[in-house]
Amino acid sequence: MVSHFSWSLSPTVLGDNFDEGMRSMQELDQQQARAELAAFGRGPTEGAGAPHYLRYAIAGDREATLALGRMTKDAYRAVLEPYWPDIQANHQIELVRQGRMMARHGVRAALSMIIPGARWQGDCLEIDSPQRHTIALRGRGIVLTPSVFWAGPPLVGELDDQPVVLAYPAPIDLTLNIDSESDPLAAILGSTRAAVLRALTQQHTTGDIARELGISPASASEHTSTLRQARLVRSRRDGKAVIHDATALGMDLIDANRR
Repeated sequence: MVSHFSWSLSPTVLGDNFDEGMRSMQELDQQQARAELAAFGRGPTEGAGAPHYLRYAIAGDREATLALGRMTKDAYRAVLEPYWPDIQANHQIELVRQGRMMARHGVRAALSMIIPGARWQGDCLEIDSPQRHTIALRGRGIVLTPSVFWAGPPLVGELDDQPVVLAYPAPIDLTLNIDSESDPLAAILGSTRAAVLRALTQQHTTGDIARELGISPASASEHTSTLRQARLVRSRRDGKAVIHDATALGMDLIDANRR
């Protein structure tokens, strides 16, 4: 029981910036794009049809393609660009949450916990939705996509021979902040310890950290010890030196709190 939507006309993976997202959209397979347009009117948009500029762009109309690019770029810059780092950070937080829930509870249990309104009836995963529809995966797999742009029931994008895409509201309280001077990681760890953790996105010895940040070796050792106890960094001995680098958890914390 799901609502349908047309998926890849908006890129499945937007990438790190607008240009990557635009390239993904422009490189969309034409056969797939036509199949999506044919499916555009199913579900809640039944009878509406695809917007004319999408039809013309996919048909190869150069003017329509350029117009679509301009509209997309203008919309991104006006609506999303100021908030994009926060959106990426919150998206990364949810992906980490997904992975940990699946590792802890197993995929079956995690699906019913991650997707709002989902429950298992035998081997069928039911999802609350205004639309009633049954989808058989037939070995295609499923891609879970948390969305900060959607607050309704889960949406499903389905094309033959491709994984089913299920988008659901990201369960995150977004307090978007475009103040570039703020440093949430420093607020959590303290400015020096945050700087140490950021430095350890690359391997460094204790002496390297001290020289790079202008602190004493004793202070660098104390900070790396505290971060190691919190499982944010790992350390190994190499001869007389000790080499440190950030763990996956530490990298997640850095990524989620980028300035």
